[in-house]
Amino acid sequence: MKKLAIYAVLLFCCNNLIAQTIGEVDLKDINNYGLRKLKDAPKKVFISQFKVNFQTMYLATEKKSGGFRGGSDYTRSYKSAVSASLSLGLKGIQENDLIDITDELYKSLTDQLKAEGFEIITAEQALAAEELQDWVKRTGGSLSQAQYDGYVTVAPRGYDYLVKKVNDDGKEKNSFFSKAPKISQQLGGAMVLMVNIAVPFAREAESGGSKLLGRLGGGAKVVAETNLMIGSDALDYSGTTGFYANGSSVIGFNIKQSMSNISVGNWLLKKPITIDGVLEKKKYKAEEQAKVDMWGTDAGLFRVFDVDDRFMKNVQAIPVESSKYKAGVAAAANKYLNAVMDEIRSNLK
Repeated sequence: MKKLAIYAVLLFCCNNLIAQTIGEVDLKDINNYGLRKLKDAPKKVFISQFKVNFQTMYLATEKKSGGFRGGSDYTRSYKSAVSASLSLGLKGIQENDLIDITDELYKSLTDQLKAEGFEIITAEQALAAEELQDWVKRTGGSLSQAQYDGYVTVAPRGYDYLVKKVNDDGKEKNSFFSKAPKISQQLGGAMVLMVNIAVPFAREAESGGSKLLGRLGGGAKVVAETNLMIGSDALDYSGTTGFYANGSSVIGFNIKQSMSNISVGNWLLKKPITIDGVLEKKKYKAEEQAKVDMWGTDAGLFRVFDVDDRFMKNVQAIPVESSKYKAGVAAAANKYLNAVMDEIRSNLK
């Protein structure tokens, strides 16, 4: 009995050491308008977009140009160009991990909407809207590296959605934000929801003072810090989805009859939702001075799921346990979506 008691205490302590902690959700109240009108709107919703963007690579490069530095005929000097590159890659995540997380989040959201009496309008039904006549139907369940550098974008399995076009490089383009009011009106006043969730694991961590010293000197430096989270910073969305592609955002539009009956909900994050207990928080630095060889190489786009060791010689691997990653990200993202649903419910009464 004594041995069993000691084992139980040790197991409890170990579980506490590896326990995951999810940060609080702090929603930003921005440009929300007429949400109380939702209670009189039709109980129909078209989820025009549901995307989870997982950062699996952190890629950063700083370059300083070289050239003549001045001086007399006897003291003139030249500075060589210099470049510092930092490449971090998650190691241990499998493709199905990312799809499973996305499926779970989508099911959680749709189950809650159905529980409130909402009918989910499919992409096929939405094609009846005049604004979407020439749009292309796509089906989720696969992974794309084309949308954002270093990120893998995933839509749920079996989920159909519409895009304006697909570029040759696989990047999807749409303009739902500007068209959503008319789409809602043409779908009989249905709510149009656009969901983007970003899951970064690293971001820039160089202080302003350090940057200033770097500009005064001749070197190049990149500093990053690992910290898994549901992100609030905007991604690089140039030419893709429009300005609503903030790090994480749920945006809804509803128009019953005319623009005077519009309801707009922008449920963004004021700050990230941190996910502790999954990967080590640590700072990484790449620094080079002029007249030295380049440090490292740019990783570019590649299959980043459990990266091949031969490639990782140019990338610093950040090990992560698959089960912990899945549980932590799913819990934090669900916490965000639940907070948004609480806001929607409060306006249905």
